[in-house]
Amino acid sequence: MRSRARIRRILLVSQGCLSVGLLAYLISKVDVAQASATALNADPLLLVLAIAQLSLQLFLAALRWELVARGLGGSLPFSAALRFVWVGTFFSQVLPASIGGDIVRMWLYWRRCGSRRLAIHSVALERLVMVVALLLLVFAVQPGLVARGVPLAIGLSAGIVLTGMIAVFSALLLSRGLLAGHGSWPLFRVLSHVAQDVRGVFARIPRSAALCVLSIAAHLNIAIVAWLIARALGLNITVADSIVLVPVVVLAATLPISVGGWGVRESAAITLFGLVGVSGADALALSVLLGLASIVISIPGALLWLPRERLREDDFDPTFDERADQA
Repeated sequence: MRSRARIRRILLVSQGCLSVGLLAYLISKVDVAQASATALNADPLLLVLAIAQLSLQLFLAALRWELVARGLGGSLPFSAALRFVWVGTFFSQVLPASIGGDIVRMWLYWRRCGSRRLAIHSVALERLVMVVALLLLVFAVQPGLVARGVPLAIGLSAGIVLTGMIAVFSALLLSRGLLAGHGSWPLFRVLSHVAQDVRGVFARIPRSAALCVLSIAAHLNIAIVAWLIARALGLNITVADSIVLVPVVVLAATLPISVGGWGVRESAAITLFGLVGVSGADALALSVLLGLASIVISIPGALLWLPRERLREDDFDPTFDERADQA
């Protein structure tokens, strides 16, 4: 246990150092005075509108998680899902990428009458849906990326990773019976449970379609938020530019190599938006304001975390969760 805790601390420190290092490097290369002036002269009304638009991410995430949990046979009311997502969003701002927030969500659901398997698999599958949708979107906007000078390899890499993920899960589903027959082996038992839960969530076409629509809508919503911030800053960025470029920025920030995506997001934004004529200083201002907007909408999550013991136990039906754990 001490060894694991030491490794986690080392990883967290390393990720923090990477974020600080990248930001320090960008500050040395970019006109920070201009970036500050651009940010300070932003239209406050459009910034408020962008923050309100960004808050929709929480509700979309709660809807996705509720759908996944019910597909696994669990009970997760929308109000509880929204609260846990909000708390997780807060922790994702201070922990590595979104993984730290996801772990907090798993813990909360597990403690509140949710089985360990249901808590872990529901959050993991909800996150998986978002990653698949993001890769699909990046691959779909490949022509727009190429037209703006983005290397073809980025879109192709997204397509290759997406194909690999689909192949792995297809293999799991096809070998579900074989895995179940070797349930006495821990690894095979885990894989069998994963295959069973993937089938439980995605076997119904209406549920799969709803999850896909909600995930794509969430990624497009972030692109609209970035466009609103760009408008607030007076930058010449079109909606099409934002829809094409922002998913790649989000994909880079999702990598669990920095704290809250800081540093990585700014580097990607400066590089990509520079291809459509945005200066490094202006792109830095845009990315920082997008990060600050994420912090703003996460603040209520800290307030919801404090009275965590007050959540009513009857918000859940534990019999659903017990059946899901024993399935």
